[in-house]
Parts: sequence; C-alpha cells; structure tokens
Amino acid sequence: MMIDLFEKKSVLLRKVLCGMLSLFLLSAAVLLPLSGCTERETGKEIGIAEQYGIAYAPLQIMREQKLLEKELPGVKINWKQYGGPTPIREAMLAGEVDFGFMGSAPVLIGIDNGMEWKYATGISSNQVALVTDRPEINSIRDFSDTDRIAVLSPGSTQHILLCIASSREFGDPNHFDNQIVSLSHPDAMDALIADTEITAHFSTPPYLDKELSHGMKIITTGEEIMGQPFTFITGVATVRFHDENPEEYAAILRALNTATDYINNNMDEAVAMLAPIYGIDEATLKKQMTYNGTIYSTQLTGIDKLAEEMYRIGMLKKPIRYEDAVFPR
Repeated sequence: MMIDLFEKKSVLLRKVLCGMLSLFLLSAAVLLPLSGCTERETGKEIGIAEQYGIAYAPLQIMREQKLLEKELPGVKINWKQYGGPTPIREAMLAGEVDFGFMGSAPVLIGIDNGMEWKYATGISSNQVALVTDRPEINSIRDFSDTDRIAVLSPGSTQHILLCIASSREFGDPNHFDNQIVSLSHPDAMDALIADTEITAHFSTPPYLDKELSHGMKIITTGEEIMGQPFTFITGVATVRFHDENPEEYAAILRALNTATDYINNNMDEAVAMLAPIYGIDEATLKKQMTYNGTIYSTQLTGIDKLAEEMYRIGMLKKPIRYEDAVFPR
C-alpha cells in the first residue's frame, strides 16, 4: 500500500506522501549498520531525542533533576528536540542519537522495513484527538476534498490512526492521503487558530487544550479508533546501542523510572518545576497533566493491537509480534 518510489518514479507528487516514508525507511535499513561509524565515543557521550508536549514531561524532569548525569557521572548527555519522528530516525541513522522518544506507530513501521531498533520503554498515554474549527464537520465523513488535516508526518501515530479510521469508514486507509499536511503540533495549532487552509489537527495536550479553549471540537479520539487505551509515546533504542552499551541503556531506563515515579507521587512539585519550562501557569499545567486519563508510565500497552491494525490495513507488510519488537525487560 505504501508507494515504492524505486519502482514508480513517475507517480504524481500528491501520491508521494506515504511513499516518502517507505523510501526513507528502506534506505535506513541499508544504512543503519554504518550508524556507529562516527567520531563520538559511545559510552562517553549519549544522544537522546525528544519531541514537544506534556507527553514528554518525564524527560523534562530527568533534565531538570539531572537524573541521568547522576546515573552516569562523566558521560556527556546531549538532549535534542525535534518536531516529529522522521528527524529522530535520521539522527539515529547518523549516529547523533542513541535513544529516541516518539509515537508507537513509527517504531513498528521502522521494524517492518528492516530498521534495527526496538521499543525500550513506554513513557506516557494521553488523549490524542482529531480537532476541527468547522461547525459543519462532526465526523470524518464530513470532510470535503478541499479540507486539510494536519498530522506530524506520514507514518506518525496520528497519521496511522487516521488511516485506521478511514479504512473503517470508507474501506480505504489512504482516503485522506491527498489532504494531509505535515506540521509540528505548535505550527498546526497556530494554523488552525489563525483560520488558514488547515481545517483539522490530530492534536495532543497541551495543544489540544488550547484549541478547545478557542471553541474547537473533537471529532474522534485515538482511544475510540483503537477501541482501547494504548501507550502513545514510547522510547526506542538501536539494537547496536542496547547490545554494546548495556550499562548506559539500563541507566536511561532507571532515570526514566525515577522521573515517572516523581511525577506520579509528587504532581504538585513536578508541576511547579515544569510550568516555567512550558511557559504556562501551574493550574493550567496541572489540568493538562491530569487531563482525560493522561498516564505517565513506563509500561507498554496496546502495542500488539496497534501492530495488528496496521497489518490489517496494509501499513505493515508482515505481522509483528510484541516479543520481537521489544527489548527484554
């Protein structure tokens, strides 16, 4: 179902959306063994990639409390922030990032295309919702051909959820391929609020809360589409980093567990620490961090169901078993 650019070079640009993802990932599978050939001395310097939003709050706690530096004295920790999973994959391929945090779906697509990485941990489950500012749109059936839907990128978890919903409603997971626009969450929120050509955004807190405060509405949620709760944000490591740096790998997981426990056991203190970082008041941040079932947990849930759905709609070429996609825990 994903367009093969090597075999169909003449495909029109509007059909390339999903094909770009496959092309990159197929290239990634070839290049990954070279990713360790950098000037960085692994074990002395670690690159960690995150994205935007309160779903990544435990990572901010790790940074503020220097939990990883305490676990690994003398090791330089390079924190990097990206707007989506694609640049994280690129950074991991280049050897600039050893451990990345992203939505659960891109990890499965990478595995399906031969990328040598696996899930290491969960980090959070929170509401992901398709939001619109148009009063006439109440379901995905109400979108016209001219409506534009913002997602992080082709192959992001939001895009996969839209494909699953489209498969059920229209019998075609690619129904909205020509209407997808790749934008970071902050840019998508701004575009929707500014009443541009963007008419919907697959959003997450805190951007979801801000959009709803501007009178927008939820069309559907990730949990409704999946039929169950699932881990939305996960941590992924390369097989190379896991195998060659077991002490550093274990230290990252210990630091993340400590940060997660701190949030769950000291929510008010965590909110006070994070509010200046997110640039919002403490009351608003606490509301968002406890919003509609937001859960900070290192457990991985719903990955097998997600893999099953992605295989059913053709987003995976082969079934992927949970135990083959996750490092031993």
